[in-house]
Amino acid sequence: MVAALLIGWLGLSLWGVVLLWRAGKRLQRIPAVGSQASLPTSRVRPCWLSDWGGWVVASSVASLIPAVVPDAAVVWHALLLVATSLALVRLCHALDTLALGNGVVAGLGLLALVLDSLSGGVWAREGVLGHEGSSQGVGELYGALALLWCLFVCHAWLRIEGNPLGVAYLTGLVALWLGWKGQTPALGWGSAVSALTLSLLVLQRELTERRRVRLALQNQPMRVVRLSKGADLAVHGGLLLAMSAGALWLSGIPRVQAHLPNLQELLFALLVVVCGAGILRARALRGGVPMPPALQYAWLSGTIATAALATQPLSIVALGMLLYWAQIGSAHWQESQRRVPNFPLRGGGDK
Repeated sequence: MVAALLIGWLGLSLWGVVLLWRAGKRLQRIPAVGSQASLPTSRVRPCWLSDWGGWVVASSVASLIPAVVPDAAVVWHALLLVATSLALVRLCHALDTLALGNGVVAGLGLLALVLDSLSGGVWAREGVLGHEGSSQGVGELYGALALLWCLFVCHAWLRIEGNPLGVAYLTGLVALWLGWKGQTPALGWGSAVSALTLSLLVLQRELTERRRVRLALQNQPMRVVRLSKGADLAVHGGLLLAMSAGALWLSGIPRVQAHLPNLQELLFALLVVVCGAGILRARALRGGVPMPPALQYAWLSGTIATAALATQPLSIVALGMLLYWAQIGSAHWQESQRRVPNFPLRGGGDK
């Protein structure tokens, strides 16, 4: 079942590379205005089923579902996974934006793992990417996914203009949880590094950002005032640092262990190659910025730190690149669905 899921992700990633490559070819035939060029938009709104990035995110969450009926045949597991992915993709597109939809879907997966870890760990053990052991902790693959899902939730929170300090506290709580329930110290250390990176960037922003006060007159910014630089940010910084330190203490000292490669590792290696090609292509087209820089740094630092200490480093890197590539795919899908405005021409005065 693991191989089938990885092959599905590989196919979706390849399809995303093909679509982006075609978009680049069309872009080369369109004269750029000035020095900036953007991806061409389509006049026909594509079906939501074509959002391959959304399918990747949804299937990563739906991979937990086969644990509901662990004794069923593989065919039933596959059907259940596809049906759940379909429902999650539809849920994602029923919301206002894809960033918010992906955040809700990822939040469901994160919540399921947290509750599962407190009640026996069946889903983390019997899921498609489960560790299949006798312990109740969260394995490396689902632990890495939990951290990435958390960053999806943070992205959605920032898109609805939530308090940036909220994302720092959320990643800190996830780091504490992974340090407590993670099977290997790599999960706690990687999530702590990610939380610390994000916390420092958020605190730096809070120190330097100017808040615009909107008055009731046409909702336009009329005054600019500075944020306070008092003891409140020092308290927040101390709490966030204590959460990261607590996650490291709960994780223990990491021990790097060798892991023999197998078919699963080969498929993960192919995912790294395909997703890397897609990300580089998106960068070449001046796209590929699906989330704020602070979240990107937290994503990168958390993935690298977890992979450096994990027993399956290639798998962790592949999951990090896969979901980041899925973010780019969803952003490009949302850009391509925007219709070109067709304003009616009028004559004869202002009527």
